[in-house]
Amino acid sequence: MKLAEYEKVKNYTYLEYCDYLQDKYGIGLCDYMTQSWNKNPKVTRTNEGLLAHHKYEDHAIMLSNKEYARNNPFEWQLAENIVYCDYLEHLLLHILICEHPAADKNILEAVGIGGVINYIVPELNDVYSGWQTGKKWQKNCHDAIMDDKDTYLTLLKRFKTTCRSYPHFKEDCLYTSFNEHYGLWSKEQNQELFNEIESL
Repeated sequence: MKLAEYEKVKNYTYLEYCDYLQDKYGIGLCDYMTQSWNKNPKVTRTNEGLLAHHKYEDHAIMLSNKEYARNNPFEWQLAENIVYCDYLEHLLLHILICEHPAADKNILEAVGIGGVINYIVPELNDVYSGWQTGKKWQKNCHDAIMDDKDTYLTLLKRFKTTCRSYPHFKEDCLYTSFNEHYGLWSKEQNQELFNEIESL
């Protein structure tokens, strides 16, 4: 997502932004999960640099995980409820969820924030610091947003400002590395980026 596009959509509600992305990319190619709660590989569009996001993630966490998904309505896995997005669009979706979670969300689930601090931000910190994956599908998705670091920093500034009082938010939740756990990268290699994030 280019910064100019972000400026166009930044005041959308979560559901308005889901509609916008479905207009842009179309709905799911198929239901995300089969009736036996296994991911359907045909839903994937990583060859285009796109990830699949569940529209109902403003109601429940980890809807792509079988153990969590089966505790929620199967309807939430239907093709019409799948939103395609690049990594930065995915980050904005999760920020919007943190800003305005569904009123009838699952009790005791802090929706949205786990995707930000456990997955999207740690991975993008590595990517924007120079880490390169050996996986083709992942490289496609990274290449799609590689030139948009300014958008990434703008989104992080928004997250730091609007989600500060949300459950599980801590200032240091943004200073992470996804691949450090696997011995492929380290937080030290992200330090220059961390300095930029700190100054936002």
